[in-house]
Parts: sequence; structure tokens; C-alpha cells
Amino acid sequence: MNAMARSLSTAAPQPDGRMHHAASDSEISIRHNAAGVMIHRLASRGLTAEYPVAYAVGAGKVGVSYLIAIPPYLFQSPVSYYSQAAVWDVTPGYEPERVLDFTHPITEGCVFCHANKVNLVAGTDNQFKQPALTPISCERCHGPVEEHLRKPVAGSIVNPSKLPPAARDSVCEQCHLEGEVRILNPGKHWQDFHAGAELESVFSTYLVRTPASAGEKAVSHSEQLSLSRCARESGGRLWCGTCHNPHSDASSRQEEVRAACLTCHAALFSAGQHQPASECVSCHMPRVRPNNVAHAAITSHRIALPSVQAASAVKPVGSELTAWREPAPGLAARNLGLALFQTGSSKNWDQIYRSYQILSHLPQRDPQVLATLGSILLEQKHADIAASLYKQALAEQPLNPRFVYLLGVALNAQGKHEAAIGELRHSIELDPSQPDPYRKLSEIYDRLGLNSLSKETISEYLKFMPQNMALRRSQ
Repeated sequence: MNAMARSLSTAAPQPDGRMHHAASDSEISIRHNAAGVMIHRLASRGLTAEYPVAYAVGAGKVGVSYLIAIPPYLFQSPVSYYSQAAVWDVTPGYEPERVLDFTHPITEGCVFCHANKVNLVAGTDNQFKQPALTPISCERCHGPVEEHLRKPVAGSIVNPSKLPPAARDSVCEQCHLEGEVRILNPGKHWQDFHAGAELESVFSTYLVRTPASAGEKAVSHSEQLSLSRCARESGGRLWCGTCHNPHSDASSRQEEVRAACLTCHAALFSAGQHQPASECVSCHMPRVRPNNVAHAAITSHRIALPSVQAASAVKPVGSELTAWREPAPGLAARNLGLALFQTGSSKNWDQIYRSYQILSHLPQRDPQVLATLGSILLEQKHADIAASLYKQALAEQPLNPRFVYLLGVALNAQGKHEAAIGELRHSIELDPSQPDPYRKLSEIYDRLGLNSLSKETISEYLKFMPQNMALRRSQ
């Protein structure tokens, strides 16, 4: 079974262990019960939370993360197993948190690269029917299999190597090109992508495209390869499948890669330009440490001389966010504007302002654009305009709990507390798993002097997630 098929499992055979998270003063213990189910137990300042693992995510070559279930929702555990170092440590994304908890929600996009199918409740992106997730299968690289199963002949299924370069590379890039952010096209879902199409028909990937920035993240193989001299001078012939054959049963990966290299470079040895070598990887594709996953090393795909590999470690300042491949002309400005917003912050107002300038001048505004403009204006104290934009977004997506919550926040900022309470209540009805509406509602009640209602609101959330560390501590 290849690594892709092991990307998701309901079994978690990793060893028992324990870890300490200094930022939150928390201890997490990992054990297996009598039935073989992995249990994660978090203890912090007198409080504990304990959950069985529902899914182990990752093939285990770098590490494994875990999901816990509060049906119909899934959440990420704050502890992961790092296989290369054989240690337990905090899950990426949880590192700076002052209150460690099982509160990072799982959406369709979170598991896009690890699950073949995501069994969502219609109209949601974070509520799952059973079985919630299925592991990667042949369909991920070869497209829907129904026609092939009915008539298994050549041409009845996608062969990535036969596709035009952009569609061919998209098969691998769907999971091996992380970038800084990915932006869905209007009305699209992650599962709309199928092998044979280009990624940009469903979403756009944005990254900081400089030679030195590639490879800083764990999932940047495609970006690194594109920067290699081998790829640039191959005229599109060199792609992931040149060296990676998921159906291979070769006993030695080093020999397999060397054979691929020699299809172009055999003359180096015969001409005496290179000393004889039994393999190419250790010098030209060394192991490097990513900056977003601890205790890990990945294979550099720059295929560079050792001196070039070392020189690329320094990142220049002032890099621009750009599309990996530009989407359709009608989406280029829209997707860039959303990407700038999602990668910006209150500390980078220039980027947020640029996002606003782009999005506010679009001739058509879909719900995501309207809500993003609303959030920018709300941050700048224009709550009345923000509320109007959220209402426009909700006119097209009336059951979007996040948009309803944001409308409640905007109405509260206008002093319309009764209307705000109504919207926040509606957001909770649509999605009781999100703590933000409860917190905002509790805050409003406190400011109105309705302290008993404030406490009742927090208790209401604790009925959904009784073990929530932060809100139990606030009572």
C-alpha cells in the first residue's frame, strides 16, 4: 500500500506517550484503551478533557495528527506524533495558544488532501454524516472510476501522464502545493476538483514567489521543483511523475531516482564531468527542515548543486503575493483580493487596504467578497456599511452561520443590541459548535447588566462541548 492510501485511518497504532505545552501549562497523555482506541487526555490547572481519537491523519512518514468527534462535527487534537523523531508534541497551529484545547474545527478544506471523500451534511462545510471521511483511493489521481469499471479499456480513465502540462501537474499540486493561501472560486467546493481538470477551475493557490521562499513549508514540493534548473530547461517534460511512480514496486528508491536523472545526465559520467556516483539524492536533493512543522525534515526538490542549496536559505524582503497560475480573467482580481485579506492582518494594513481597493472595484460581488468587504469596514468602525454588506451576502447564502454571526457583531457595534442578540441566536441555531457567537452574546448581556443570561449563554455552549477548557475556567 503506497503512502497516499495511508493518508487517513480510523486506527491509531502510534505508541503511548506524554507531552508538556509550556505556553498553556498543559500536560497531554496518550494511551490506548482495552479496545485499542487511542485516548487523548489534556490536563491544565485543575481541569481535564479527554476524547477518543476518531481519525489518524497522515501516512506517518513525517507524522500523524488526530481528529476527535462530537457528531456531526470533527475537531483537531492539540497533540501530534512526529514519526521521524519518534516524539509527541503540539499540533501545528496550536503552538502559541495560552489555553490548549480540542477546539480547532475541521472543515471540508482541512481534510481535502487527506480524504478521498468528505461526507458532508448538505449546505454545510463542517457537519459530517457517517462515515465522515474515506481514505485516498485511485480516484484521486485517475478521476471518477465508474466508466472504467463498466468498460476497463485504455482511455476510460484519466492517465495523468497523458494530460496537458497544467492539468497533469494539477493532479499532484492538489496536495503537494500548499502556498500561503488557497481561494475557492465562487460557488465551488473543494471536492469539485477531479483529476483531468486544472486546479484553477476550482481554486487558486497564492504564494510568495521568490527563489529563496520556496521550500520553507513542509508541503512545497511543486514550488521547489518549478525553481529547479532541471524543470525550467526541460520544456515541461520534467514533472512529479518523472521520479515518482505510485505503482512502483522498486526495491530501491535511490536507484529509481538515479535512473530518472540519467535519462538526461548520463553524459556527465561518460565525459568525466562528474565522478561516478551510486545515487544522486543525497547531494542534489538533501533533507531540509521546514519552518511550519517541528521535528521533521523533507526532501528538497530544488535539484540544485550543494552550494546553491545552502545559498537559498536567505529570504529576501518585500516579496509579493502572486498566483501559482492565474485563474480565469474574470476571477483574477477577485481571488487575489481575497488572498490578500486572508494572509493580511491588523499589523499589515497596507495589504488589507490593497485587498479593499481590489474587491470594492469588482463589477460583481459574490457573498464571500461582500462579507470580506464588510469585515474590513467593520474593523475600520464603519459598522453601518458593514451590516449592509453582510445582509447582502446573507440574501444569497441565508444559512451561512458565519455571515449571520458577523451581522450580529456589526449590529451590536451600531448599538442595536436587540437585533444583534437575534442574529447571534440565529447563528447558534445554525451551527452550535462555534464558540464565537456564544462569547459575543455573553459579552452583550454583561454590558446590558444581564449577568444571569450571560452565564446561561456560556452554559449553553458547554452543553455542546462540556469539556471546553477556556469556558469552564471562565465560569
